[in-house]
Amino acid sequence: MDENIKIVSRLSKKAKINIGIAIFLLFILITVLTSINQVKSIVEKREKIIELEEKLNWYRNENIELLALEKSLYDGEAVELEARKQFNMTTGDETNLSVVIGESESIDGTEDAAGPSGEEVYSNSDLWENIKIFYNREIGSN
Repeated sequence: MDENIKIVSRLSKKAKINIGIAIFLLFILITVLTSINQVKSIVEKREKIIELEEKLNWYRNENIELLALEKSLYDGEAVELEARKQFNMTTGDETNLSVVIGESESIDGTEDAAGPSGEEVYSNSDLWENIKIFYNREIGSN
């Protein structure tokens, strides 16, 4: 009698349909979750693009302002003013004067490396002498 019994399935047809629907819904849920992640990434990248475009526009505007400033420097008055400041240049019948300060001269005109109290004084033009004076004052006296 056991040979005549045939088991077709342990689950009913309704249960199989429910399992199929559950698997299909699970697949759709996983697909939606992964697509949300991709959409989020796309939105972040678009925001970054917008931010970079705004930054680019700001730099372009600043560049335009600097170019306008550079063009304004080529006016005659601006060029003349810069030449006077930086290169001590003159125009027309103006005379260029310069003041030369000598080494350390005393009141009577004789050169003296020592100050009024007999101390050596730093010079504006002799670096090695200044280093020697510094060494003697700070290091050599100890």
